[in-house]
Amino acid sequence: MGFFDFLFGKAKNKAEDMAPPPPPPAPVDEVEEEEEEVDEDASDNEPSEQDWSNVQAMADAAHAEMRAKQAAAMAANPALVAPVDGVTVENWAQAAAMMASTPDAGQQMQKLAALGMDRARYEKANNEFQARMQGDQTAVIATIFGNAFAAAQNVNMDGPEPISFEKYGELAGAQAAWGEMGMDVNRKLQEVFGITAVDVSNYGSYWSNRFMKDVQLAMKHGDLLNQYKAKFMAGGTPDDDIDI
Repeated sequence: MGFFDFLFGKAKNKAEDMAPPPPPPAPVDEVEEEEEEVDEDASDNEPSEQDWSNVQAMADAAHAEMRAKQAAAMAANPALVAPVDGVTVENWAQAAAMMASTPDAGQQMQKLAALGMDRARYEKANNEFQARMQGDQTAVIATIFGNAFAAAQNVNMDGPEPISFEKYGELAGAQAAWGEMGMDVNRKLQEVFGITAVDVSNYGSYWSNRFMKDVQLAMKHGDLLNQYKAKFMAGGTPDDDIDI
């Protein structure tokens, strides 16, 4: 083989061994079309209206189940909501709402009389019903009280929040954790947050109504509840930056 044959033959082999050039870039409009397809795929993962309808149905079923349990609890133990010295749970709630909105002691006495009771009867009913609430696992008394209290105060469910969404989630998570650990929930509410089950019932009157109207908010509350439940199950303490 001559020199030139060797030289050009070697060069040809080298050219054959080289990697092929990269393909030209895709046109701009093609790239945009691919991005649009990705965006369409992403939108497919968003919950549909039917998904939210299913969630709402599940929430309604859960509320119906709770109401059934409460009805069963009252049927099994009528004494749970029996009047105390003639004062029903609803009467107690009406008096409590009045006391909360009437700081003057003299006016309180007058309004208690209008409700058919005096301070002694009110205090007796207050102490007795709160004691019963400690063994009320289905929150029958708290539910009746909360509804009557809200009605007595003519609570505007679209008005200002009586407690923040975050704090209500923390309270709910703490109660769930304490209940699961067999603790006295009412005592822990007083020790940790400085409130009673009656206060929580009042907050619940507002937020339960909001959750019934907004399933997404209810789901966020469920996530927040579980988050705080885990925290309190692990021995956590309340968030100092969230005030009641």
